[in-house]
Amino acid sequence: MGNWVSMEKIKDLSLKAAIIIYMAAALAISTVLSFSLTHYAENVQEDIWFKYVDKEEYMESIAHESGNNYLTIIPRIPAKYMSGQDVFIVEACDVMETWGGLILSFMSCTITVFLFYRKKLRTPLRVLSRASNRISENDLAFEVTYESKDEMGRLCKEFEKMRRELANNKKKVWRLVEDERTLRSAIAHDIRTPVALVKGNLEIIDEFFPLHKLSEEKVAEIVTKTIQHVEHLEHFVDIMKYLNSIVDLEPEYKETAYKKLAEKVYEIQKELCEKSKKDFAFEHHDLDCVMQVDPVFVIEVEENLLTNALRYARNKVTVSLGLAGDELELVVEDDGPGFQESPKKLLQAYGKRKEEKGDVHYGLGLYISKSLCSAHRGELCLENMKHGGARAVARFEVNSENPGI
Repeated sequence: MGNWVSMEKIKDLSLKAAIIIYMAAALAISTVLSFSLTHYAENVQEDIWFKYVDKEEYMESIAHESGNNYLTIIPRIPAKYMSGQDVFIVEACDVMETWGGLILSFMSCTITVFLFYRKKLRTPLRVLSRASNRISENDLAFEVTYESKDEMGRLCKEFEKMRRELANNKKKVWRLVEDERTLRSAIAHDIRTPVALVKGNLEIIDEFFPLHKLSEEKVAEIVTKTIQHVEHLEHFVDIMKYLNSIVDLEPEYKETAYKKLAEKVYEIQKELCEKSKKDFAFEHHDLDCVMQVDPVFVIEVEENLLTNALRYARNKVTVSLGLAGDELELVVEDDGPGFQESPKKLLQAYGKRKEEKGDVHYGLGLYISKSLCSAHRGELCLENMKHGGARAVARFEVNSENPGI
């Protein structure tokens, strides 16, 4: 258990501290081994030389040793007096005494480098190499995991952070590609019908008018319908241009007085409702405050919601404006039949259905309103009222100062 704890502590050490500890241990071990090897070589040499000295004289010399006055040592025997094997062993011991310490130090440092690489570098480098290869193959469905508090652990965490960012960016790119594909499909689908109608009307005129088989009244009727189809087509193209720009639209927050914004909302409602010959009511909180808001966003959403409500309202449309915490709420209600489809479907772009009057509704007003609310850190909610009619609630995040209710 103690060894495991020690290994975990070493694993979490910084690379600088770890290499110092490894090298210190290597030098200590090599020093001890070098001292032991030298001492062993000296003993082996003395044992060999002892075979060639006068043992009685040597023992008598040891007997006459007195303190530190002199020390009896075994003399180095010249090679000519020793056997070939003993000469070889003595010379080998000389080599060990001279070069043994250096060789052991080199071996210890080499082993230390291998151990340091194995314990501190091999695993994280393999993890990073595999991750790099998978990223180069455009595969981001993995996780970079290496639990350590050293520099390599932090590097792996940063690499994992980069991988997540790449994965998120890839998802965003795919969403953009899908949106573009949806836009192209919608344009192709919605342009096909009016173009086909215009082409059919022109073919009728081209075929029958020269033969005098069409009256002037019928020609005028066909031309009028053709102009209507062209106008619908022009309107659709304009909306498509606007939609392409609204995707990247960002709000411009301005200090706006609540009362001035309420007056503008009322003016828009009055103008649109009087033009449609519908009754209207405007309700708002009596507040005296300044907000950080983009009034263009609010007015644009109001126009879209009012246009949609006036299309289905029987007699009356009601607009409400107020503050709820840090959100500005704009509510548009009508006394029509209510929403006939799910809010999720209604808030999608490029929806289209034909009205009883024969005009074509491209369904982009609600989608644009939802996009503007989201860009303003808010939301758009659609619901049917209990007693009939539809309600659209647009919320915009604002920062209000000194509200007085």
